[in-house]
Amino acid sequence: MTKEEIKANASEALADAKSKIQELDAKKDSISAELRSEFQEKMDAIKAKKDALEAKIDGLEDDAEEKWEEIKEILGDSLKSFKEGFANLGRLFD
Repeated sequence: MTKEEIKANASEALADAKSKIQELDAKKDSISAELRSEFQEKMDAIKAKKDALEAKIDGLEDDAEEKWEEIKEILGDSLKSFKEGFANLGRLFD
């Protein structure tokens, strides 16, 4: 994968994460009050990961070529973390 492909994939994943965050935030009032604190805790963790990914994407142009494999791995881990986090949040609505 080239730098441009990695950056494009990361940007797309970030946009998807932002969309999912908005979607879940809009639905939070439909869960019980006792689950809202758990929801907020998990949402805060996801938002922190989103912010970290966003900072990493913003800094991609500054990274040397040899760091791209490391960056690719970090981005892959972030995507996996988003999937797991969103799945956990989604269970609160079941």
